[in-house]
Amino acid sequence: MNCETARGDAWAAVARTRTLARRVVLGLGAAFLLGTGPINPAAAQPAPAGPSTSNAALPRLPDGRPDLQGLWLKSGGGFQGLFIGSLEGTNFAAGGGGRGGGPPTPQYEYTAGAAAERAYRQQHGYEDPEGRCHLPGVPRALDQPAGLYPVQIIQDENSVALLHEAMHDVRIIPTDKSKHPRNYSAWNGDSRGRWEGDTFVVDVSNFNGRTWLDMAGNFVDENEHVLERFTLTDPNTILYEATVTDPTVFVKPVEFRFTLKRVPATQQILEYSCLEGERSRQHFTEEDGGTKRRVVR
Repeated sequence: MNCETARGDAWAAVARTRTLARRVVLGLGAAFLLGTGPINPAAAQPAPAGPSTSNAALPRLPDGRPDLQGLWLKSGGGFQGLFIGSLEGTNFAAGGGGRGGGPPTPQYEYTAGAAAERAYRQQHGYEDPEGRCHLPGVPRALDQPAGLYPVQIIQDENSVALLHEAMHDVRIIPTDKSKHPRNYSAWNGDSRGRWEGDTFVVDVSNFNGRTWLDMAGNFVDENEHVLERFTLTDPNTILYEATVTDPTVFVKPVEFRFTLKRVPATQQILEYSCLEGERSRQHFTEEDGGTKRRVVR
């Protein structure tokens, strides 16, 4: 067994252990017993609904804004990983589409030129930048497989910071009414936040055009623009909504919608050992590695 194989097998075991532990902590299903199937976190969550908790019941900071601080984990909806937690293909993070599952996955309508590019990427999944530990971009940083990677939110009157376990990704979002910089681009783009009532709205632009939206080959280019909305619907739930526009890739905007559930204070972000240039073995199946042609249905 070479180093790459050992590292991949070890990470798969860690991913399985951590996924199961978090599901037990969050109460998303029954205990995972030997010989039973994986727990589906989406099946334990109702489809996101609009804000229902009275404003007075929401935790708030001294400035009166809803307090988004804490450790959060995506509970269902959005994209679900192709091979998460198991090298033999068992998907411990699969969700959506089942009984009581979350909202439907985003729908992509490509321009003619972009459709050809997407078809190419479906056959070349190993080129996914996240598979080499690059930053996932927006909204993919939050749209990770449900029940796997948490995000810590830190907030004051001047900014909101998102500290992601995956890729050790950090987003610092000013709320001082400052403008996007000129002549600047980045994997996560540039974020500027504002409050619309009790909803935190983030305008994101200045992308470098190199990120994918998921492991299925959906992508954006440097013309991507994202409008995110974080709404605290109750003390333990954030409704996340994002509208992605990219006129050179999509015929119409792509809508994302899913919930983040609060993680108990006994939990914490763990070390994520992924450095640029490494390769994620879950991206290197025979099909993605190019030795076997993938059948696209």
